[in-house]
Amino acid sequence: MIRVAVALALFAIPARADTDLGNEYVVFARGNALLKSDAKGKSETQIATLPAKATVRALRTDAAGKVLLADINGTWSWLPLDGSSKTLTELPCDPGPAQIAEDALCVLCRSKKGDGGAIIVNLATGKQTPAAVPPATRIAGTGADRKLIWADGDGVWTASPASPKKKQQAVKEPPLRGFLPSPDGTHALGVYKSEVFEGNRGKATKPAEILMVFGLDGNGARRKVIKSGLPIEWSHDSQWVLVQDKNGACIMMAHGGQYKCWRGYTAASISPDGKYALVLGTRDKKADKPSKKSKKKRAKKAPAEEPSEMPEDDEHGDEEIPSDDVALAPPTGPLSLYRAQLEGAYTSSPAVVAKVVEGAAVWIPSKP
Repeated sequence: MIRVAVALALFAIPARADTDLGNEYVVFARGNALLKSDAKGKSETQIATLPAKATVRALRTDAAGKVLLADINGTWSWLPLDGSSKTLTELPCDPGPAQIAEDALCVLCRSKKGDGGAIIVNLATGKQTPAAVPPATRIAGTGADRKLIWADGDGVWTASPASPKKKQQAVKEPPLRGFLPSPDGTHALGVYKSEVFEGNRGKATKPAEILMVFGLDGNGARRKVIKSGLPIEWSHDSQWVLVQDKNGACIMMAHGGQYKCWRGYTAASISPDGKYALVLGTRDKKADKPSKKSKKKRAKKAPAEEPSEMPEDDEHGDEEIPSDDVALAPPTGPLSLYRAQLEGAYTSSPAVVAKVVEGAAVWIPSKP
């Protein structure tokens, strides 16, 4: 009875007004160009030209969709999304992590001085401000509430960009990896050592490393979420998270436990309200579908079940190789871009947005 109740609760994702997909759009790479289309894949136009044989490893944007941040061949560049330019401007950043502020005023990235530190680049003026924080530091909040957040061996810390040396401890025990603060700076995700139940009756436990969500309030109370998940991106409203669970892309509610996964896809970006995800997959998804014969064999072995509280490690494999500058690099091979929807049946497949893509993609909150 308990498992049924949990499953039903997971299916009861709160109903919200449909996102007007006509007012939002996506940006993706193909050949030597960055293209944009609406979220349904219509009205495709070129917004920038790329160098020959460029590999677009990551695309990011701010909460209002003013600026595009791009990792091209390991080098970070930016582009205004108001149509005023079709030329990417290279940033004075060394290869490594980079993040655009939610109000698009600046970018935080690794300094080129070779000192292992970070710099804040003002996009309007080009001014570079050194910051005595690790390169993997994140910017959260806007205006007077803007702060830097980072994790090291001694804990999780926050500080004002104006005085990063005056840090305050937000969490005593830092995560092992996968640290990703929310855009509003109130919570974060990270992998911690814990235990999981094993056996048919779930009485025995074994050590495990599990993705958890925790507050950045000095207390750091943790809650388990997707066991083997790699957090990719928060929604701009700080409520939902795009997660890669081995060979599946998932949208997960950070504070409530609801989630939905699509096996065989790679996470790319999440809509600002968490209702949709952009995912990368093979161009011919029919080849990925099991035959009728294999479906019958699978059905005989075990009856179909609704999802449990957290996705389990099943057929995903063990490959998970996050890189230094992006949490998850785009897959290789012939790819298409798909739009996955949180609401609706768990059996519904993502819809094609662009048949041919080559590299990363990002959901832009609104048309400028």
